[in-house]
Amino acid sequence: MYCVSYKFTLLSNNSETRRQFIAVWSGLTLFFRESCGALGSRLHYADDGYFYAYAQWPSKTVKEAAGNIAPTESFGKLRMKWAELAGPSEVLWEGEVVADMLS
Repeated sequence: MYCVSYKFTLLSNNSETRRQFIAVWSGLTLFFRESCGALGSRLHYADDGYFYAYAQWPSKTVKEAAGNIAPTESFGKLRMKWAELAGPSEVLWEGEVVADMLS
C-alpha cells in the first residue's frame, strides 16, 4: 500500500468555509476512489487551524496512473470550488506502508 499525506490551508478559516471544504474534499476523494483506484482517505482538522489528510493507494503505480484519468464534469466543478476555498495542497510525505497497526 502507498500513502500520501497532505496539508491544506483555507483562504478563510471560518465554520462555513470549513463545512464547504469538507464537502468538496469528500467529493474529490469519492472520485479518486471510484474512478482512479484509490483506497480512500482520512481528513483531520488540527488545533493549528489546518486540515491534514492522508490518502491510501494500492501502489505508487496506481496513484501515478490516476493523473491520466479523464476528469468528470462534477470533478471539474469540485476543483473550481476547491480553488475558491483553499490554497494549493502541500504534500508532507509519501511512501510505502511498512507496518500497519490500524484495525
